[in-house]
Amino acid sequence: MHMQRTGFTRAMIAMLMALALFAAACGGDRSDDAADTSSDNSSTDSGGVDSDAEPEAEPEAEPEAEAEAEPEGDTEPEPEAEAVAEPDVEAEPEPENLEPLTASARGVTETEMHVGVTMLDFDSLIEFNLSTEGWGDQIAVYQAYFDDINARGGIHGRTVVPYFEKYTPLGASEAEQKCTALTKDIETFVIIGGFLGPAEVANNCIVTANETILIGGRQTDERLAEAKAPWVDTATARERRLAAFLGLLDENGMLEGRQIAVIGSLEQEDIFDSSGPTLAAAGVEPVLQALNDVPQGDTVASDARWQVLAENVRAAGADTVLLIGSTQAGVRGIFDNGLDVEVWALESTGLDSLGAETTPEDADGAITIAGLTNPQQWVHPTMQRCRDVFVAAQPDVELMEPEDHADGDERWFRSIHLYCRNMAIFEALANGAGRNPTHDTWQKAIDDLGEIELPGVPFASGGKPDLSDTFQLVKFDASVGENGILVSISEPYDGTP
Repeated sequence: MHMQRTGFTRAMIAMLMALALFAAACGGDRSDDAADTSSDNSSTDSGGVDSDAEPEAEPEAEPEAEAEAEPEGDTEPEPEAEAVAEPDVEAEPEPENLEPLTASARGVTETEMHVGVTMLDFDSLIEFNLSTEGWGDQIAVYQAYFDDINARGGIHGRTVVPYFEKYTPLGASEAEQKCTALTKDIETFVIIGGFLGPAEVANNCIVTANETILIGGRQTDERLAEAKAPWVDTATARERRLAAFLGLLDENGMLEGRQIAVIGSLEQEDIFDSSGPTLAAAGVEPVLQALNDVPQGDTVASDARWQVLAENVRAAGADTVLLIGSTQAGVRGIFDNGLDVEVWALESTGLDSLGAETTPEDADGAITIAGLTNPQQWVHPTMQRCRDVFVAAQPDVELMEPEDHADGDERWFRSIHLYCRNMAIFEALANGAGRNPTHDTWQKAIDDLGEIELPGVPFASGGKPDLSDTFQLVKFDASVGENGILVSISEPYDGTP
């Protein structure tokens, strides 16, 4: 880990031009014409883009002005001026050796690149009291960024055609159906988004069973080993995040002398089972290691399980609980059972958006590791440019500061943050994969990416499946806003390997 950036390598200049173009397009003033670049949706269940839209009719020619009346009298007519031949103005020819566009891979034609997009179904999360609101019109957010890319010429001249699917994250069944729809029924080249929560196992339906490139999802070493297609995530892999979390805690004098109980979750059992060497490398010898084996979303059963876990923590003499997954169930169980311990959570997402069953008081004081917090991202220059693109496309949407939201207010900032970042890396890798992309050229683009800055992620690098190298300690503060918020308690630093 190091504190300063080393700069871009010469080999990456061509790759990073894509990000520079994206940032430039996101910044500055935009006219209302940007909203007119969106296409009609053709779709699977949730919609795609109609690539066959009729071109606009050319404007009719202006009528010629009537000839002026000849002046009266004997005035001699002026000699007719000689016509001056105007030079022919031709477009600059393309280089003769430019590779012609071909149908180089499934989902790639001579004129189009077909892309699948998966998004959380917030209606189901609200129904199960796992969320109190959604992230706004997610398709509209993504569409703004697709339209922006296409307005700038697409990917090497190809139009990017998106197809959208929403899924319920509480199990893998529906996610696998959406995977099949996007990889087989439509035959997309890339999937953006992937699957989260208990549905994470369906990511291998994309990269393994159907051998389709993936941006997003949640990775583990085991899932990556099975993948048969390139896979990157703009976040940090959990194995690496745990090591970074313990390192930050140690650097801030918070590890020494701690009596730590490690509580894992069913959804992250693999991380829990393999955490021993990482803990040992940080000098941590847990006083208790136990698993909450209740599936995420079963609130009643999880609360009952935590009655037992709380007694185990108490009997072990722990003063600190490290949660590996199921963050909301953990903070709720610790609070409800009166445990006087400090809470460390490997997953910041559970604290970012508390469900209806978990109150800000439950989570108050919990410490986790994150990149930039939502308020930090909202004002970061790269994310500001992303917001400009969305506002130009959807000027009627009222955006609020992250800390100003109350229950029921749509969290537009969440979709803007994540989807803009996903689209930035998509554009960089798609351009880097060449005029006729394949799995091999896409993987080479990942390997050659070098150190980069993504929207809302100041430190990131390629050459590995997880891109983010931005880390800081954050704490949940229930006193900020109506529902509490994560606040930074250490400076963001560059954890590039």
